Amino acid sequence: MTPLEPPEPPGPPGDRPLMDELVLLCNSPGPKWLNSSPTVFERMIAGAVLADLLLTGAITIEDRWITGFNPFGARDGAGEAVLGRLSRVRKGRRSKLDSAVRWIPPRETARYYQDRLVAQGVMTVEHRRLLLRPYRALLPVRASAAQEITDRIVASLERTGAGSAGPGERDLQLAGLLWAGSHDVRLRPWRERAAFREATRRAARDLPIAQAVRRVIDADRSAGNGGS
Repeated sequence: MTPLEPPEPPGPPGDRPLMDELVLLCNSPGPKWLNSSPTVFERMIAGAVLADLLLTGAITIEDRWITGFNPFGARDGAGEAVLGRLSRVRKGRRSKLDSAVRWIPPRETARYYQDRLVAQGVMTVEHRRLLLRPYRALLPVRASAAQEITDRIVASLERTGAGSAGPGERDLQLAGLLWAGSHDVRLRPWRERAAFREATRRAARDLPIAQAVRRVIDADRSAGNGGS
């Protein structure tokens, strides 16, 4: 594994980490036990952590492999954990992307980013009950937050389809992760869903992280660990 030079500074201050935007996009205020595939979202978050490291220059990727890293390039604890694992890879060897997706602990990391958004005042918590069972409902302070992110991704994908300048890499990565977890079908009115899903599929085709997340989710399902 080849150590890299220090990464480029993060993007504009208004750019939220991919993990935060993914939480806003995929948030469901219902109880967790109604979610038939909790592991899927965790795998998507893991992919977002890797994509965030890629976007800041903390890792380099070629096909299905992580080929280089900067041990000090993380912006949060999850990224630090990934880079820590990479630093222990024997010199001259590479790490598989699929393995890196699995390094990030399921059922823990998503809660971290949810709590961070609550602490930042972006989301609020309501304590509710369903069938006498308590649960924690997360609600965005601005109800339009997810729609605005989705519209931005759609606009970027449409620009690509029109042959003009490509979309920002952040939008591409988000589109690929939505496709990997099959969350793209939930974010548009039904008349637009087929076109949106096809656009995210095209975006994901050339994104190694999205493809790795999809493979891991499929493997989870085959092993009976990821719901349906």
